[in-house]
Amino acid sequence: MLAILVIVPLIMAAFAAILLRGSPNTVKYLALLASLVSLAIAIYIFVYPSGAQSFQWFNVGGLAFSIGTATQPINMLLLMLVSVITPLVFLYSIGFMDVPSEQPRFYFEMCVFAASMMLFAISSNLITTFIAWEMLGITSYMLIGFWYRKEKAPDAARKAITTILIGDIAMLIGILMIGASSGTFNFATIFTLPITSYLDVALILILIGAFTKSAQFPFHEWLADAMEGPTPVSAFLHSSTMVKAGVFLIAVMLPIYNSAGLLNIMLIIGIVSALIGVSNALTERHIKKILAYSTIEDIGLMFIALGLNAPYAALMLFFVQTFYKALLFMNAGAIMKANDEREDIYKIYGSAINGSIASTMLVGVLSIAAIFPLSGFFGKVSVEVASQNVVVYALILLMELGTSIYIFRWMFVTMRKSFDKSAPVEINYRSIPRSMIAPMYILGVLTIVASAAFPYVLRYIELGAGVVNYTQITVTDAAVSMVLSIFGIIIAYRVYKQGHRLHLESTSKALFNIVYNSQLVNRAYTVITELTARVANTVGYTDYAFDRSTYALSQGATSSGGIIKGIVNGQTNIYVLGFVLGLILLIFSFIL
Repeated sequence: MLAILVIVPLIMAAFAAILLRGSPNTVKYLALLASLVSLAIAIYIFVYPSGAQSFQWFNVGGLAFSIGTATQPINMLLLMLVSVITPLVFLYSIGFMDVPSEQPRFYFEMCVFAASMMLFAISSNLITTFIAWEMLGITSYMLIGFWYRKEKAPDAARKAITTILIGDIAMLIGILMIGASSGTFNFATIFTLPITSYLDVALILILIGAFTKSAQFPFHEWLADAMEGPTPVSAFLHSSTMVKAGVFLIAVMLPIYNSAGLLNIMLIIGIVSALIGVSNALTERHIKKILAYSTIEDIGLMFIALGLNAPYAALMLFFVQTFYKALLFMNAGAIMKANDEREDIYKIYGSAINGSIASTMLVGVLSIAAIFPLSGFFGKVSVEVASQNVVVYALILLMELGTSIYIFRWMFVTMRKSFDKSAPVEINYRSIPRSMIAPMYILGVLTIVASAAFPYVLRYIELGAGVVNYTQITVTDAAVSMVLSIFGIIIAYRVYKQGHRLHLESTSKALFNIVYNSQLVNRAYTVITELTARVANTVGYTDYAFDRSTYALSQGATSSGGIIKGIVNGQTNIYVLGFVLGLILLIFSFIL
């Protein structure tokens, strides 16, 4: 199938990386070439779409399992985003991953990861989607724990895969329920199914899978810990791949979720997740974890739009977020590389930041802060415009103010001069390779022009009847958004740039513990794990006791059988004795 060809170069490059372990220089350029070939094929498919195709895999009990692909406009939107970001991340990785022995394994995992996401993008049924879904989970586990010699990396990888597997199991059950009740897994056919309580349960289970994969409450905390992986992985993970897979799946299936009346679940979870993302980003010190919490906020806003039955607004933010989030993570990686791999923003000093990093960083920061006319402005304001509820609208505006504060805190603190004259300042931005700088420039340009390109993409995307179409942003909407964003910048400047209060913890420990609720969530995870372990131990002890009692009964029965067997020996006098004793016992029982 033509659509499948897009993943072939990356799969071939992945296995070539294993075979060429002794030639790391060859591996990285081969991976980059494969990503460019996949991009060329994706562009060809975009221009000449092949439609939906499938081939039968196997049958079980009359239920057909097939591999299906589709090149509908919504599929091509995600495919093109992944295809464009992949070579940029690979180019950035050439300069970032500078240990030769790590490169074959890194590019093998990255190629399989990218191919998995491309397969997910072109899936036309739940079976193909789930295969790609699981491949994404496995490869993300390997990439998050890539530096397995570090103390925290293996723990972060295990936490990610454990959390995601909860959703994967729920999703698999939901998929099988739909297949068993309808006899099909195709998206186009699922939309025509009658709504029943059975289908509602299946859809909720699939929604749980989407929440875990897209790091939404209460499954969100794995994403911050996933920052233990290499920065190119973070840029890829947060911009166009796994973290947004759940949003895309629900956007594709939104018509049936709307028919089932399940949109309010997305709305509530999206609001809670976005608020959690903002509050933690305001207090986090890790340079990449701040961006991770901002991703939780972005994904939350997308689910808010989906919950408002406004998929066009969700896809607008989905589209533009790809570029500014990849750009910001690449900026973070460059800053860390120049600062001797420090991760704490209060131990990073960027007064000597060069123009290439500062200019691209400013573009990314202004975009995520929703400053006109950058793409982030259109993405976030479109979600605001879609809200017809005053409370939801006010909460989104509050999040926008918080976003502006935390992202400029992120920039101002990392670019400040040292207040302690004796503090070591080891800035070496000249050491950053050009292969890391080039994709940042390209992403900076894409961040600027993305909002202009989306309306043209929008013309070709049909998401079903009854959805809220893309709404034009009014002058009032733009003005309110801009005033809040600028107000947030002023607050961040006064507090962080001028050094009045560098960290909330130094001002109010109590307030810090409330705002930085990551600690509370992780504690809740621990309590749930401990309770589960106690229940498991209780069940284990009960099972052991039952096993021992059953064994004792069986031993008693065996011994009794041995005694009886010894009595039944064919001797008449023994039988007469038994008869007499039984008669005496019978008479005695009657007397009593």
